[in-house]
Amino acid sequence: MGAALSLMGAVALPLGSGFAVGLLTQSEIKGWYAGLKKPSWNPPNWLFGPAWSVFYTSMGVASWFVLKQKDSRAVPLSLYAAQLALNLAWTPLFFKQHALDVSLVDSVALLGVATAASVKMAKEKPAVVWPLMAPYLCWVTFATALNVELLRLNPDVSDVILLCFMCYCVTSVLLLLVAPHLCWVTFATALNVELLRLNPDETAIDYHKVKKDVKESTEKAKQRAKEDTAKVAAAAKDASAKAAEKAKEAGEVVAAKTQEAAAKVADAASEVAQKARHDAAELAAVTKEAFSSSDAPSAPVAEQ
Repeated sequence: MGAALSLMGAVALPLGSGFAVGLLTQSEIKGWYAGLKKPSWNPPNWLFGPAWSVFYTSMGVASWFVLKQKDSRAVPLSLYAAQLALNLAWTPLFFKQHALDVSLVDSVALLGVATAASVKMAKEKPAVVWPLMAPYLCWVTFATALNVELLRLNPDVSDVILLCFMCYCVTSVLLLLVAPHLCWVTFATALNVELLRLNPDETAIDYHKVKKDVKESTEKAKQRAKEDTAKVAAAAKDASAKAAEKAKEAGEVVAAKTQEAAAKVADAASEVAQKARHDAAELAAVTKEAFSSSDAPSAPVAEQ
């Protein structure tokens, strides 16, 4: 729900503003604008309303996609707001003030700012933003050319108009002159890259030596790592052997002490048993002697 409302707001801002500005200048289209001399390729009046409705809607949707971004939206939205202000200012300048020269300056500025805004807005989602903004940029370019042609065909031309027209012509010529140079520089750069790929020896840097040095450094690093691993393994093995030896010695000590204690216990048991036998023998002798003493006087009585 929140996304739908924000989308409606983003579309309503340019569409509503453009509709309101258009209402203010509606009477001028049938009056002053109808009396201007126009080129043969001037669009019919009925086309402007639907066309601008589509363009305002598309730019609003594009701004909504930028508005949803969490980062890097301040610059594109600022440029978007600036181009929208220039867009809305063109209509009263052209139709209300009849200032074809000032409207041309506004149109040229609008084209530049709208192009910059489109580039920044399309940075995150070019596949979405460019299809929405490209038709609008084409229409602004067409409207700028139409503005220039209307200035040429109508006699109330001022110095500002001539200056703007000359600037427009000079800019176009410069673009025509610079574009082939840029294309040639791009081609030369690509050719240089391919020549470098095909002829790796013809360079200021000995890439073979660099590659060899890198390979040697890598091998040395691997060897050092292998040696360090072997040292660690040997140290671990040595520590394990020492621990086993100490454990063995401790076991032997415990076994010896256990054996000694067992021997002592056996000796003590033997002594106890021997003493018990001696005591038993003494007891048997005493008992025998006692029985012998009791039997001696009774023999004569029996004989009597």
